[in-house]
Amino acid sequence: MTETPKHGVRAEMQALEPLDLTRCETVSDIVAGMSRCSFGARMLGEAADTMTLWSAGLAKPVVVYDGSRDSALARRLAGMVVQGMCSRIVTPDEFVNDRDVPHGVNTIVVGAYPERIADALHAKAGRVLFVNEYGMVRPGQVRDGHFPDVVFSDERFVMPVLARTVEERRGGRRFTIRGMAAELDQMGGLAHSFLHGTETLSRMVQDPQCTVFLTLSGAMTIAKMGLLMCDMIDRGMVQYIATTGALMAHGLVEGIGLSHYKYDPRFNDAVLASEKINRVTDTLEPEENFDHVEDVVREVLLSFNGAVTISPSIFHREIGRYLAEQFPGKRAVLKSAFERNVPVCVPAFADSEIGNDVYTENRRRDRRDPGEGRRPLIMDMEHDTKLLLDMATGSERMGIFSIGGGVPRNNTQNVAPLIEILNARLDLRLRPSQFFYGCRIDPTPLYYGNLSGCSYSEGSSWRKMDLRGRFSEIRADATIVWPFMLASLMQRG
Repeated sequence: MTETPKHGVRAEMQALEPLDLTRCETVSDIVAGMSRCSFGARMLGEAADTMTLWSAGLAKPVVVYDGSRDSALARRLAGMVVQGMCSRIVTPDEFVNDRDVPHGVNTIVVGAYPERIADALHAKAGRVLFVNEYGMVRPGQVRDGHFPDVVFSDERFVMPVLARTVEERRGGRRFTIRGMAAELDQMGGLAHSFLHGTETLSRMVQDPQCTVFLTLSGAMTIAKMGLLMCDMIDRGMVQYIATTGALMAHGLVEGIGLSHYKYDPRFNDAVLASEKINRVTDTLEPEENFDHVEDVVREVLLSFNGAVTISPSIFHREIGRYLAEQFPGKRAVLKSAFERNVPVCVPAFADSEIGNDVYTENRRRDRRDPGEGRRPLIMDMEHDTKLLLDMATGSERMGIFSIGGGVPRNNTQNVAPLIEILNARLDLRLRPSQFFYGCRIDPTPLYYGNLSGCSYSEGSSWRKMDLRGRFSEIRADATIVWPFMLASLMQRG
């Protein structure tokens, strides 16, 4: 697939790259790849580049840290001083009041800091890298779609990763994420839940009697995490996928050889709209990408005459077949799913660009003479409900690995109440099925009370989860932790 020649804003756009874990051996390799992705992954990757640059200079950065000096994180920061990555560690008050700390110094602010000295800290520091999960940052430093010199995630996971990355780039030891496990185990917070979740996922995918259901929401393919999905499918880690239509549409863009791009804040949304360039947070999707996707979708739709109903899983299987035949050298989620016979269901199918394409094709067929032999397509969602039901009742054990929440996660977990209802109201005597393993990555806190935040414990009250099993909750941006989880499993073989 040839991309459209670029002019105007397009001439300035920087193409992003899918994160390919098969080419990554060390933590530094993964972080380098993340710098060319989106969302939290890019924040982490670019922060590592900044720290590497600063540590190579004569004037080392100062670390501002207000936590306990006896913590594992404090020991990690002290190690950075010993290794020459930074000059010293000070509290926020010391940074503001100590005359030995020069004005304009490069600064790494780790974790939260008091509001009462925030203005003074911001005024005294030069360039500042903020690492915290609270959105704390110098006023005006970040804006919609542009997040320079920040990593909005738990410093107890981020700082060990950044430190090991910089150490390796300075000629030190080469670290795998498994090689960092002992250090992360001492950190607590996200570092601890990351390890627990990695072990849960490992047990799930290695259990020969377990059917693994992967659910995904959020813009994971436009975030350049599509090859992680391919890796999980290709290595037999998952047997069923529920996702959003948008995620599949963006993945199809990548699968036919087109690109997504890094957002440049010089061009505001009004300019982007005028040039038909769609923004997803810090990433750009040119409208012509969808025009190319529509060419593929329509070609596949022509194979269905409308005489029988179809479903999202049937439709996606045929797109996968088309990709395998027409783009054999490209990796794509639907291509991998087709080759491994993994169904891809989209319970909210209409809410996507591909859903738009199907609706448009049906209106096109409405305008034609019925004698041409193609009727409008009817999307039978109950076909995929029965598929989910059959897989659940036919499984010795079930595991669910969720990226985000939303409809894909809830629809998949709903299979247990569905079985219960069918047995109670229709006396079908189906085999009761609950999830024995569960691991999810989602930043939503419980107290928001929305669908994405509900815990596995809450799910057990609906008889969805067998709490005699093993469950992990990782409250984080998936683009930051999922690559390391999967890399750890892949390195185990």
